[in-house]
Amino acid sequence: MKTLVLQSQKPGVLPSWQRRCCDSVRAWSKIRGFDYSFCGDELFRPLPPALREKLRVQPVVATDLARLLLMGEALRSGYERAIWCDADLMIFRDFEPSVLDHSFGREVWVQGRDDGVHSYRRIHNAWLQFTADSPILPFYTDRATAMLERVKMPVVPQFIGPKLLSALHNIVGFHVEERVGMLSPLSMRDLLRGAGPALSELSEAHSESLCAVNLCASYVDKSSDGVCHSDEDYSAAVRALIAPNCPL
Repeated sequence: MKTLVLQSQKPGVLPSWQRRCCDSVRAWSKIRGFDYSFCGDELFRPLPPALREKLRVQPVVATDLARLLLMGEALRSGYERAIWCDADLMIFRDFEPSVLDHSFGREVWVQGRDDGVHSYRRIHNAWLQFTADSPILPFYTDRATAMLERVKMPVVPQFIGPKLLSALHNIVGFHVEERVGMLSPLSMRDLLRGAGPALSELSEAHSESLCAVNLCASYVDKSSDGVCHSDEDYSAAVRALIAPNCPL
């Protein structure tokens, strides 16, 4: 299946851990024989001018729509499958993507509570996969566009990403790539320790072994559940993921 893997990041110097994330996706694409494309602000080129201006103050939301339009362009240009990976997604174990017409990443967000930890199971768009004949990409693009055209700004950053996707998933049931997950700050803390309840909760909530995780760059130097990870912690997490004794 002729496949294009897409990534994007705003221009500027990336921290070393994020460069390794991008390198991991590029290397995985090469191993799998896929074409690979990385872009900067040109990602926003397919956005309708009025929406581009409206979303100028919320680039995260703009990116969530722009990636769909870019994937649609790739599929119309002759690719049979398009895969999107966020720039903070680390592929640490080789895997063969499914041949399903679509898939979204699995979000298992582990948080603390009085009696220990609890996980919330949703889906995320740090990983997107669509084939040329998928009805899901046109539907998702159309509804996300319509929502953004009529909503009053600002909106929550996850408005047409995980929030919309998880709401739809609860009704219609999308295909989920269980091998592509997400690390909450608590899960990353346990990864750095080599074990812990949050990491166990994460692993048990996935029906398949993890091969890639979104590291959530938005939480760098941001406190959550009493945890605050620095860029150095993220670099250590990347090293833990690619180590032979990776606990995931």
